[in-house]
Amino acid sequence: MNIMHIFKHSRRRRYMQISTIHMLYCLLPVPDGFMLYIFVQSDRLHKVLEYVNEVHGLCAVLGMDFWKTVSEVDPSLPESAPGQTKNISNKTLEGLSQTIQTLKDEKKLRIQKLQDLGTSLVELWNLMDTSMEERERYRNVVCNLGALDSEVTGAGALALDNIEQAEVEVERLNLLKASKMKELVLKKRIELEEICRRAHMEPDASTAPEKSNALIDAGMVDPSELLANIESQILKVKEDVLSRKEIMDRIEKWLAACEEESWLEDYNRDENRYSASKGAHINLKRAERARVTVNKIPALVENLKAKTRA
Repeated sequence: MNIMHIFKHSRRRRYMQISTIHMLYCLLPVPDGFMLYIFVQSDRLHKVLEYVNEVHGLCAVLGMDFWKTVSEVDPSLPESAPGQTKNISNKTLEGLSQTIQTLKDEKKLRIQKLQDLGTSLVELWNLMDTSMEERERYRNVVCNLGALDSEVTGAGALALDNIEQAEVEVERLNLLKASKMKELVLKKRIELEEICRRAHMEPDASTAPEKSNALIDAGMVDPSELLANIESQILKVKEDVLSRKEIMDRIEKWLAACEEESWLEDYNRDENRYSASKGAHINLKRAERARVTVNKIPALVENLKAKTRA
């Protein structure tokens, strides 16, 4: 039988009893204060039913056994057999009031727990590019993000099963995140090394791949912090490169000139360089350009030294 129907029936039965007593009171002589007692009892019953109704609503949201909860306050409360009298003593009212407060406190704790899990899920989903189909499975967890206590009213919205499932999913995604973050860290480290190589600089050894992986596996560093550290190193190297651009350009010219000098030495040692073989005229023209470039090396070196000292 529906819970609200049971208590509605109980309320109607008690109203009829009071109405009957009131008629008898009008017809028969009764002791002074008797009607006051009846009305006090009626008001107390109304309060009990009001409390029970609130317990029912809280139990529904929390996914808890309503009958078991009210039975622990007083075994007569869930009974619905005809003629069954409900205990409406002050002790029962006090017990119901305490139960309501306990359930409200539990509701508040579970809302906070579920919202924390929901926030973690959204962050992990965005990082892992989780599909909308997978996210939909936990819609009941994230739908109450930012909701007030009074706004969370759906049946089973705060059931322990939902919270436990969300905890398992967050744990699973965190494991995937660790693997994903290792990939991102390695990718950023390679980017750093490439920038340093072009700038003729040594990358920071503290974020070397072997060391980074060992720290992540040992749980000694947050992968997100490590990634942010490498990105910071990349930014610093880029700033250094920009500030030394003129020097780096001169170094590149000097290195290119050195390569041409090396090629020219090999060319000059080739006894067949003036033969009529295919491509000989091309090499001859390159040799002419190389001699011009090599003659500029002393000046390039002096300019580079001067710029470095500046």
